[in-house]
Amino acid sequence: MSGRNTLELIHGILTEITKVSRLIEGYQYEDFYRDEQTYTMVTGCIRNLDTMARQMPTIIQVKYALLPWKELAALEEEVAHADTVTRPGVIWRICTETLPRIQPLVENLIEELEK
Repeated sequence: MSGRNTLELIHGILTEITKVSRLIEGYQYEDFYRDEQTYTMVTGCIRNLDTMARQMPTIIQVKYALLPWKELAALEEEVAHADTVTRPGVIWRICTETLPRIQPLVENLIEELEK
């Protein structure tokens, strides 16, 4: 994968994280999981994040190891392994804890790569 494609992939990761943030803005957990459309869209974003992280070249993952690539690449699996009762809570935790923690790391990586 070329440097340009890698940067596009990283921008895609940031776009999906930002999209999730916008989608859940103003929501409380109960409102989130009752809103089927938002819940479905957020789940799709998580699936996209997982896919993009899995496509990241190993050399980038090693060179920029501060970003939790394996955690990103396991998001969809984490959701899939949750039962139907706990799945909304797992997705909410990803949206409110995991992704906000990862977002500044992705932003810093983009800044570094665009220098």
